[in-house]
Amino acid sequence: DAIYLIQQLLRKKLLSKKSTSSTVSSPPKKVAPTVATATSKKVPAPAAMPCSAAAKKAPSPAVSKDETSAEVNALLKCLGSKFQTGAGGELPEALFSKLGKMFSSEPLTDTTSDDEEAEYIEYIYKPRQYFMASLCNHCKSDLCGQPQLPCKGCGLVFYCSVGHMRDDQEHRQLCYGLRQLVERNGHDVFYRSGDFSAEQFRSYRIVCIRQLEQLINRTLTATEQEVLLFPFVCNDAKCREHRYKRLTSCARCGEIAFCKDKASHLSASHVAWCEAYRLFKTFVMRQAKYGRLEPALPYEVLRETPVNCSNTRQILKRLKFNVSDACELAALTQISTGPLTAFYALKLCERLQAEQLTIHLVGAEMEFEVDVFQKWEIFLLHILPAVKTLRVVFVGPELNSSKVSFEQLSKIKCCRLCRKAERTVEYYFENRLYHDYCVQSSFKSPDLVCFFNSGLYRATGYALEDTWPDTIQAALNLKCPMVVTSYTKYEAPLDMKQFLNQSNRHLNVVLPPTTNPFGSEKPERNFISDDDAPFMYKNYQCFVVD
Repeated sequence: DAIYLIQQLLRKKLLSKKSTSSTVSSPPKKVAPTVATATSKKVPAPAAMPCSAAAKKAPSPAVSKDETSAEVNALLKCLGSKFQTGAGGELPEALFSKLGKMFSSEPLTDTTSDDEEAEYIEYIYKPRQYFMASLCNHCKSDLCGQPQLPCKGCGLVFYCSVGHMRDDQEHRQLCYGLRQLVERNGHDVFYRSGDFSAEQFRSYRIVCIRQLEQLINRTLTATEQEVLLFPFVCNDAKCREHRYKRLTSCARCGEIAFCKDKASHLSASHVAWCEAYRLFKTFVMRQAKYGRLEPALPYEVLRETPVNCSNTRQILKRLKFNVSDACELAALTQISTGPLTAFYALKLCERLQAEQLTIHLVGAEMEFEVDVFQKWEIFLLHILPAVKTLRVVFVGPELNSSKVSFEQLSKIKCCRLCRKAERTVEYYFENRLYHDYCVQSSFKSPDLVCFFNSGLYRATGYALEDTWPDTIQAALNLKCPMVVTSYTKYEAPLDMKQFLNQSNRHLNVVLPPTTNPFGSEKPERNFISDDDAPFMYKNYQCFVVD
């Protein structure tokens, strides 16, 4: 009868839906290659796994039209005979039409597919593991205020238990090499290191790394290097006691050691850095346990330019975005500092009202400028309502297309609101030195040139050559605003001096070296000037010239 036929058709429909859902999956939003991080801006990272495009939806299984048609016709015939008896209700033709449409349609699904479900690829930078003396070298649990067990072999790494010391297979080769180094030199690695000046102590640690690499016949990983770069020795520069039994540590961060019987060896300046040590440790522990920390991102599109916003927190407030967790906020400032620093420079130079805006990122690198790609839309296009087309040009010899497809990255679409308003972000990649790019046919005239954390003052740059003079000259010839940032207060004046020395024309210093209100708040270890500042921050200092 009619009821039986309806049941049969519904059963077939549900089975077809189940079969479809088992073979169809929504395309992933992002494909994440992995790369190892580097503590220094100019140390190239190892190659990442290549990206691949997001999977496309599989087509629904084919349904036999003849089979469906026969079943529907049988049902309609049966129902028709029922209505001939004078049963009231909806007209037979209308009901038959609805039933026919229902049963001849494709199986129902839990997802909808339209143009909004665009495929895209995103480059995601995966952080590496870090060595910290106050963390168990095996499980990365916090040893601050807990018993620390120094490695019985080398004495330079620490554990929470004898079991974890025994289970730490990754440390064994390094431990063997460290023991060989002690035997070869005839004394402990950091014996009488208090005799060194700050610069000599840095050089000595580098020498130890090179000697160790020769002994084990391979290059140390960045994490292994940190065992020697950031050892658990007394904080007093004239002491640097290395024997663990004579040392204690800061009760709050557990990272800074000082002599048990000499409390004055814990320098007064540590108070200013203790919170940074604790935040850095929290990052390391979270990443070891959960992987990369990826904060949520704001998607508000402003209708008015936030000219009165003078720091990152005020911008986030305008974007109606609240972050209470210290780690997430620091991670968010790391993501936003590039575009917001560009916004800051454009505001100072009164160039926020252009409909088309082109920005050059000189010396761009995958793990900073390219990481979390949509930040250029979220933190620049979305806060500049006058801009219709934003062009971001990444230029640098360390842009490695083997890590990710630049062609795929350049196809990333803007959000729905921007597309509806016909606003776009165009991305361009130039894997070359900036002064070489400036003479290419693909060159696009900039409204702002950004040198982020470039270290212009250093005598050696890419491939151990000083290429900055030519690059600075090329940038100066463009006669447009330029913003230069640095990691520390020490570097900023040196970068400024280099810029002025290379200039063959009068430069208008719009902003002298100062603390960048849109700089990153995520701490990164600083070896270059660790005696002065144990941590550094992306875009911490900046100056603007025109």
